[in-house]
Amino acid sequence: MNCHLVIPNLFLPESAGAEPYRDLALPALETLLARGSHQRLSGMSLERWLAAAFRIASRQDLPLAPINLRGDGVDPGHACWVQADPVHLKVYRDQLLLVDASCFEITRDEAAAMTAALSAHFSADGIEFIAPVAQRWYARVRAEPRMLTTPTVETAGRGVEPFLPAGDDGPGWRRIANEAQMLLHGHPLNEAREQRGDLPINSVWFWGTGRLADISATAPYAAVWSADPLSLGLAGIAGVPAHSLPRTGSQLLDSLRAIPDDRPQLIVIDELRAAVCGDAAAWRSALEDLEQRWFAPLLRAVKGRALQALTLYALGPDHSLSATYTRLDQYKLWQSRRPLIDHSGRQP
Repeated sequence: MNCHLVIPNLFLPESAGAEPYRDLALPALETLLARGSHQRLSGMSLERWLAAAFRIASRQDLPLAPINLRGDGVDPGHACWVQADPVHLKVYRDQLLLVDASCFEITRDEAAAMTAALSAHFSADGIEFIAPVAQRWYARVRAEPRMLTTPTVETAGRGVEPFLPAGDDGPGWRRIANEAQMLLHGHPLNEAREQRGDLPINSVWFWGTGRLADISATAPYAAVWSADPLSLGLAGIAGVPAHSLPRTGSQLLDSLRAIPDDRPQLIVIDELRAAVCGDAAAWRSALEDLEQRWFAPLLRAVKGRALQALTLYALGPDHSLSATYTRLDQYKLWQSRRPLIDHSGRQP
């Protein structure tokens, strides 16, 4: 049995520099990267990796909003959906930088009130907003927009101008985004957030336009293990069993003993989002925790023949790689461990 382990944000943006990597204690991860078979990949988000892995065809926009919505427990039906993520836009020098919802708290009441206000304002345009979870909002639209968008996570921490909706209907959706920004700016709940020192939710970010009925997905996996809604939604479309993510690799291995299927298991662990927020200390702590809970037990399982192979997809916005480790790789003693930064695409 093989396991494919996908870790977004394992590599930080190049702008973070070398300091966050200094003195990290990651022996299992370093062994996997040093002795496994490597393939360098371009920088990519989890969303792009999953779309490619499940062979999602993009007619124009990457149609991930209805899949995410399904993963969040809502039937998209036959409607067209656009992701409308709550964000904070802040002025920095001469540009607007996007801060996504992984960097601030939103209550369910705030999400419900703000999406209700947006729905009331845009009802004449045939747009209805919902928030099945506080951090992810969606817009149901009357007609499918012809536009190209960029996932929120790929825009986070960057100036938004190059990533605004493009294509035939791009200008209209930039207008809608501006109106939403003005509406949210004056919302009483945002005034209350600012008074208590929280970032205001002063805009929404549109991306991922599509209809579920137009999407097909296939994947060579026996099962998907994740807490990520897009991973779970894709599993459902592809007819692949989806399971809650165990806390540790050891717990996963216990579950796999009861699954007589030799196809790879896909494990998606999205616990390094602190990188998007620029919190290097939180990223380091989470990565060291993953070393103990996941990398070490899965590597031991390969060495002990409980797993035939472990493939890691280490993703980052500027650099990614895959590394496959088999039992025989443990004997490559001439390939010594190196610090994580040596695999990050930058100089130490």
